[in-house]
Amino acid sequence: MRGKRLITLHRCPLKRPSATFSLMEKGEDQRCGNFFKSFATLSSFKVYYLEKVCAILPPDSEPEEESGMSTIADALIPVLALIMAGFLIQRTNFLPPTFWPSAEKLTYFLLMPATLIHSMAGKQIGSLPWVRILLTVEGAVLASAALLMLWWLTHRHMGGPAFTSLFQGGVRFNTFVVLALAENLFGKDGLFLAAMGAGFMIILINVLCVSAFSIAVSNGTKLSVKRLLIDLLRNPLIIGCVIGVGVNISGFKLPLAIDGILALGGKAAFPVGLMAVGAAYRAENLMLHWHPLLVTSSVQFICKPLIAWSLATYLGLTGTALSVAVLLFSVPTAPSAYILSRQMGGDHDSMAAIITVQTCVSFITLPLTVWLLR
Repeated sequence: MRGKRLITLHRCPLKRPSATFSLMEKGEDQRCGNFFKSFATLSSFKVYYLEKVCAILPPDSEPEEESGMSTIADALIPVLALIMAGFLIQRTNFLPPTFWPSAEKLTYFLLMPATLIHSMAGKQIGSLPWVRILLTVEGAVLASAALLMLWWLTHRHMGGPAFTSLFQGGVRFNTFVVLALAENLFGKDGLFLAAMGAGFMIILINVLCVSAFSIAVSNGTKLSVKRLLIDLLRNPLIIGCVIGVGVNISGFKLPLAIDGILALGGKAAFPVGLMAVGAAYRAENLMLHWHPLLVTSSVQFICKPLIAWSLATYLGLTGTALSVAVLLFSVPTAPSAYILSRQMGGDHDSMAAIITVQTCVSFITLPLTVWLLR
């Protein structure tokens, strides 16, 4: 290994040697000749070792690039490490329990919108296939919702509150995780595409989930179109997307000071948001909800990515756009589903179990999905 490193450092135009050092005899490079002369007095064993090491490197070879799996690990490990850090902080009571609701509120209402505005305002969107991305993500959401509704119609023994947990677990997606992964894997372009795709999905998903509660939970809050519109218009992620796209389309350039504030504030969004995801883990009573766990995990990590990939390829998406479209449907469900479940009369214990299990399973499925995409 030491010989290999030394040869790479000297950058010698080596040829694969035979029994003799023909390169030194031909005098192709004086530096290489001096290099080998210094080894001429070595024992035959050392000379043989050096020849074998030289034979490993082709002429003018560079050190090998990082493998695809290494690149995937570099992107996923920070995300998963922050989730685990939040889990450990919550379990060890390093911070008071009241910290996490405040952190979620700060991230949801301020930091994430700042990230979305900053990432969208300065991008050129004219040449991007927005119609095809819109059709892909909305089509995949509707197909997933239809699949879950069909399953419920054939398994009516499951109660309405339990079904709302199953529905949210198979339709919602974790915005923090997908945006963090998109930026780590595909840079600013990937973040921009993921943010736009998420913006398209958020409105439809909220409409579907609130409608599912109205249909399935007899003692829950009835569907109100007015209330639904107000909730959508107040959604900070939708507001951030609308502002960012509006600034982009208008051609207005944000002042450097404002852009710097948004960029600096947005940098805290992913670390805080991901740790909040980890802090929301609940491992109690998982076996009591094995049926919805199995169904939602199958839909979330098998059916949805396949549906998204099929639609994206059929519509002609390629490259980063295709990868981001599939990634949007490969992450675990959103922790915010637990809050909605409590507020609208759902089975919040089942919802907590689904969130916990899906996030844990994603430690295995996400690296596999990203590897297949690359």
